[in-house]
Amino acid sequence: MAVITISKEFGTEGEKVASRVAEKLGYEYIGKNLVADIAKELHISESEAATFRKASQSRILRFVDRYTCSIVQKVVDREHGCLDDKNYYEVTKKLVENVYDAGNVIILGWGSQCLLKEKPNTLHVRLIKDNDLKIKEVMQAENLSSKAAKDYIDREENDLKAYIKQYFNEDWNAAHLYDLIIDMGKTSVEKAVGMICDNVKHKTE
Repeated sequence: MAVITISKEFGTEGEKVASRVAEKLGYEYIGKNLVADIAKELHISESEAATFRKASQSRILRFVDRYTCSIVQKVVDREHGCLDDKNYYEVTKKLVENVYDAGNVIILGWGSQCLLKEKPNTLHVRLIKDNDLKIKEVMQAENLSSKAAKDYIDREENDLKAYIKQYFNEDWNAAHLYDLIIDMGKTSVEKAVGMICDNVKHKTE
């Protein structure tokens, strides 16, 4: 029984890698669908939970005190009151830990490399790509200038970096958080899948 966490930079095909590893190993893949579980826990709709997640991560960039747990977003106006970022984090933490207990699962994102970093039988994977290559790909795909493409990538990645810093006081790119780092600028999806599967076997032997 093992759990694989995958942390991805922008443009590294993390969803495709995670889903194919899950298919090959017969594992469950937990990604964006975790939002639905969080929504149930918080008694709000899935769309409300997704909206809060995106808004709260962006807002973290503007925090001076990373330990601040004041209410930062009023997503719902109901009898049970306001939804705050501390509540959202605690629910996410509980659900990720529950998924770990179930085993044989791949978790994409959600700070799972930090939430489960001390847990046995885990393989923490990082997918990276050269920044110049990412910029070039976005320029071509979105018909953007180099600066606009870089700004777009920065917006996407800075939210994730800030989330990891806010709740775990860790650097998103810190090598000590990961067992396996794969350069997706030089590695195909299928080769990355094979590398992950090979490594998880060693973890469970």
